[in-house]
Amino acid sequence: MRLSARPEARWALWSGIAGALAVAALSMKAIHSSGSSTAALGYVYLPLVAALAAIPVGLWGLALGHAVLRLRGAVHSPPMVFVAALLLAAALPALVAYEVQRGLRLEAAVHGVRAMDVLALARAYEADTPFQRDRFFLAALAQHPQAGAQLLGRIAGMRDPDLYQPMGSIWDVLGENRQGLAVMRLVARHPNTDEETLARLADAADAGPNAQKPVFELAANPRTPSPVLARWYDSTDTQAEWGLALNPKTPQRVLLRLAASQSPTTRLHLTLNKETPREILDQLAGDAAPAVARSAAQAIEQRRKGGRP
Repeated sequence: MRLSARPEARWALWSGIAGALAVAALSMKAIHSSGSSTAALGYVYLPLVAALAAIPVGLWGLALGHAVLRLRGAVHSPPMVFVAALLLAAALPALVAYEVQRGLRLEAAVHGVRAMDVLALARAYEADTPFQRDRFFLAALAQHPQAGAQLLGRIAGMRDPDLYQPMGSIWDVLGENRQGLAVMRLVARHPNTDEETLARLADAADAGPNAQKPVFELAANPRTPSPVLARWYDSTDTQAEWGLALNPKTPQRVLLRLAASQSPTTRLHLTLNKETPREILDQLAGDAAPAVARSAAQAIEQRRKGGRP
């Protein structure tokens, strides 16, 4: 008998449809909760993700339908097949229950970080907990305003590749990190991160093809040592340009080069840098990109009101 003609086939069909819809809904929730500019690209892959989810859920529905119909006497099968169907039917609910309880516990752990002080943050990193090295928990520590230089340095010293990966979740575990920045990018942008740690992060970023190298954050951080910044003075990498354009320590000759960049974002960032020379702002006030010209004019006006040339 063909599978489609068996009475369990309807169970598989409707389970697969329900699974696809559930995964699509959860994926849309994750997309909407993300502040990343590329989050909308998730809609492109949404049909494929939903279709792939329908396969295992459909198989679960097939097993559940066989177990139910076997108990009712509507179908017959060897005992081993019945036992296998029961085990498979129980596996998905057990997995869902585990993931839900873990997600809720992770949410509670991340939310707890927000109320911590400096000492509590250090103790939380040392504590032997199920989430001690979870990247969402580490991200909560790394973006806390009171995170100390020592704690941030210890996180930066970890060699877990996942800490360079962008983050997203259906659970409320991102905090203010709505862009889903990698943990190491959060460390690199933190104002309390010391020069030694920033230099080590720069070396690690140069060493391999990390998914989210913290080049932008390192180039923009005023505490990044000048020798590290000098690596990017002649770089045309957009992330390096964007960061240098914001950094008040960037030399004037580099700012002049950036003012001629092909990237409108680089030029826009120059208008936000309080140390950008007035002559560069005057040049950018006539920029072809309306947003750049408008921002430069606003910067000039703010300096005039503040008594700066």
